[in-house]
Amino acid sequence: MLRASGWLVNPRVTGWISLTTLLFFTAEWIVSATWRGHYSYVQDLLGPLGVPFCGPVGNWPCSRLYPLMNVSLLATGFAVTVVAASFLVQRVTDRGHAVLLMVAGVGMYFSGLFTNDVDYDWNLTAILTFMSLGSVSVLFVAMGSNTKMTVERRGVAVIAGAVSILGFLVFVGGTDLFGPGSAQRMAVYGILVAVTALGTAQIRHRPPVGRHAAQRELAGASR
Repeated sequence: MLRASGWLVNPRVTGWISLTTLLFFTAEWIVSATWRGHYSYVQDLLGPLGVPFCGPVGNWPCSRLYPLMNVSLLATGFAVTVVAASFLVQRVTDRGHAVLLMVAGVGMYFSGLFTNDVDYDWNLTAILTFMSLGSVSVLFVAMGSNTKMTVERRGVAVIAGAVSILGFLVFVGGTDLFGPGSAQRMAVYGILVAVTALGTAQIRHRPPVGRHAAQRELAGASR
């Protein structure tokens, strides 16, 4: 437990974990590129990329690499949760903002666990949790008065968060402004870009060395 907590107080570990979100983009591209048929980023949602069969009645073959998409959702959701937990431990932003981002990360994790073919309702609930809480929380973190990050990174997160909220509202509203696939991707991509920008803020920072130094930081964070 102490070792895991020690990782959370290390900004460099936070930075490297936040880069795990890039796995999502890679997996999505690979699975969609191996799709048997036409897959549209504009019209098709993310969910079908994680199932072996799709189509109107669920009997059309999709991609044999579909497990890669689910693994990326699990890994990315875990990464977002850990980054948010590290924000909480390091006290680089308000506690409530970090907790919201943690819940969003859990939502993405469960969207990879409960795929469309396992339980469609739970999958939709999980991804909507990520899209809604994630877009709001990254904006809160970026705009928070107690956030200890550079203006440049906060600016990137604000723009990404705004794009994410716009995509979420268009997606939930069902309007055809961008297309359902594009709207969902705006929401998801915006959150991941913001998490990467904020999470790598101190990737070059060298924390105090030694186990006792980590214990002192944890003791301070718990007060």
